[in-house]
Amino acid sequence: MTVIAHLSDLHLGPVPFPAAWPWRLKPVLGWINWARQPGAHDAGLFARTAAAVRAASPDHILVSGDLIELGLVQEWKSAHAALARLGAPAGVSWAPGNHDLYTTDAAARIRSGLADWLAPAAVAGDLRSHFPRLDRIGHVALVTLCSGTPTWLFSAEGHLGEAQLARLAALLDGLDRGQVLPVVAIHHPPVAPGLSPLKRLRDAQALLDILVRHRCPLVLHGHLHKACREDWSRDGHRIAVIGAASASATGRHGDDPASFNLITVTPGAGGFDWQVETRLVA
Repeated sequence: MTVIAHLSDLHLGPVPFPAAWPWRLKPVLGWINWARQPGAHDAGLFARTAAAVRAASPDHILVSGDLIELGLVQEWKSAHAALARLGAPAGVSWAPGNHDLYTTDAAARIRSGLADWLAPAAVAGDLRSHFPRLDRIGHVALVTLCSGTPTWLFSAEGHLGEAQLARLAALLDGLDRGQVLPVVAIHHPPVAPGLSPLKRLRDAQALLDILVRHRCPLVLHGHLHKACREDWSRDGHRIAVIGAASASATGRHGDDPASFNLITVTPGAGGFDWQVETRLVA
């Protein structure tokens, strides 16, 4: 039996005002939007979520994006501490989200503030060169993608890019499907009920094409602040697209209250069986 803990969208606070001059419009508008939703996220609640995740003793932990809000230097110090609270870099995977790569200079700040969670190639060059990240945990091949990308003012869209998709296809080609179950982790869901065009994954169709071709059964995501599931099928193959709620959400402003998912994978007669349990955080 292999157990993966899946949490998402920490949105660590408090969020400092982006006061550096000259002011940049997107971070300022982002701060205003954050300030208009007081009490949506709570740092103490995330601390309880982290403690509950550790108490569940999973074999690996996945955080599917949006550690922070605006990508400021001070925020990345909090993000480093939050990931360290969950565990060592080898045992914690992180799929960057739109808030993590909020502006064009975010990648450099991530390389400076979160280097322990990035491969050497990514620290020295393009952040996306770190992805896909492959973690083999028992019966699971956890494949983590980076869909976070800087966007225009009112967009929270994601993008993988041709190079990352090509690396994903090559990685899946090399897996022994008799030994492991491939599980794909991403911040932006490729499909979801009622997904706004402003929150979409721009190259979702290309990702789904690869997942169908390689018979991947399970995608884990964040972004929507909902504990949700969408079963999508094509050509006789079904993919379960499973979202985690925000790990720090109080349940106000339309978000689901804080929870995390436990994905349990066991060998079965015809391959692998898997189950998902959502645990609320008190």
